[in-house]
Amino acid sequence: MKRTRIMGLCIVAVCAMFALTATSALATPGGLEFGKCTAKAGGKFKNSGCTKNAKTVEEQKFEWAPLSTAVKFTSLKKLETGNAVLESITKTEISCTGQKETKEGEYGPGVHEVKNVVGEFSGCAGLGGKCTSATGHGEVDGEIFTNKLHGEPGVVTPNGLGKEEKNIDGSDLKGQGTEFLAEFSCLGAPVLVKGGVVVKVKTNKMLNKTEIVFFAEKPGKQNPEVWTPLGSGVTHTAAEHEKITEHLIAKFGPSPNEFEQSGQSLITIQKTVGKVKVELRQCEKNIC
Repeated sequence: MKRTRIMGLCIVAVCAMFALTATSALATPGGLEFGKCTAKAGGKFKNSGCTKNAKTVEEQKFEWAPLSTAVKFTSLKKLETGNAVLESITKTEISCTGQKETKEGEYGPGVHEVKNVVGEFSGCAGLGGKCTSATGHGEVDGEIFTNKLHGEPGVVTPNGLGKEEKNIDGSDLKGQGTEFLAEFSCLGAPVLVKGGVVVKVKTNKMLNKTEIVFFAEKPGKQNPEVWTPLGSGVTHTAAEHEKITEHLIAKFGPSPNEFEQSGQSLITIQKTVGKVKVELRQCEKNIC
């Protein structure tokens, strides 16, 4: 079986999940957001993604609503994929054989945030021994828990013809309330992971299950790492609403060891609790 390289130290969204173009080609405010598109007579939209305005009474079939309450989701490593691996540009690796299903992640409430994402991994080893999370997680040998993570949507690749609905969108994950995504030790040597990681996210379709792919080229280069965050204030301020490079950096061992650029690859299946369907909607300019 071909080995799929996966990190194991953070998930998503999502994570879910999760984008906008450069300032010169942005959709109107709210054009990229989490919510629900449901069938409704007299609704504003004519399609099931709520991205095309109805122009006649006959076309008024769907309505959009932002998330008024949080929608919880689970994340679990896709079966029959290889070990989870965090790798630095100097080829230092932390490898985990499994990922536990967690119910921590949430979309919303609101339209621009994925939050409370936690990665729980087992069979983790590196630096010559088993890796174990810092205090507060039961301290079981070989188990690593990330800190809580959150992210916001943005644009990975804008459509060259100015059609925002055709953008390739994404989301990042960064530490929520802390600069570190993960803190653990391997055979007594401390490991710290910070920065952020970006994943591509499906848009304009109501889903209760989605495949989230984290991918790193060897050694330690995340793909994608260049994107334009929404600048909603979740992980990036409005001033950062421009194309940036965002990736993980990790320090392996005690000071004076330096942080190194690092990458992760992980294929995780994200499912909403109760099979609630959620959409990340990317609209054309002046439609949403």
